[in-house]
Amino acid sequence: MLKKIFLFFVVISLTSCGTINSTSTDKVDKQDTGRVLNTDLGVVIDVVPVKIKGQTSSLGAITTGIIGGIASQKIGDGTGKEIAIVAGTVAGGIIGYYLPAKIGEHNGFQYTISLDGTENSISIIQGASKDEKNNHKVGDRVTVIYGNQVRVIPSKN
Repeated sequence: MLKKIFLFFVVISLTSCGTINSTSTDKVDKQDTGRVLNTDLGVVIDVVPVKIKGQTSSLGAITTGIIGGIASQKIGDGTGKEIAIVAGTVAGGIIGYYLPAKIGEHNGFQYTISLDGTENSISIIQGASKDEKNNHKVGDRVTVIYGNQVRVIPSKN
């Protein structure tokens, strides 16, 4: 029974670590499918490489804290066992809180775009794409798509 509980919390923990927010051009939120989305056309006028931080996870902290507490029940006797359980729970919680942030770190770019037909420019931070043609350079024509997440994609217009 203890193994089943442990396995359940491991699955929950891994699932919570997997909720890393992607800002890539080639990953579209399900909520954006089948909807009319507003767009703007423009030209990239500045590109700055950035490091996008991952997000910490309270759910990850809770689940890995429980896992740490359960796993440390086999250590010691009496007061030593109680200390081990507390230490395992705290260590698991800390790891589960910060691990998704570390796993979620990725490279990206801050694009400044001069929009057609206006004197305004906008700035968008977007994750680097594995497909180099989606990583824009100064002078590239782009389409800015406003959906659940704003995306910048190459434009042929």
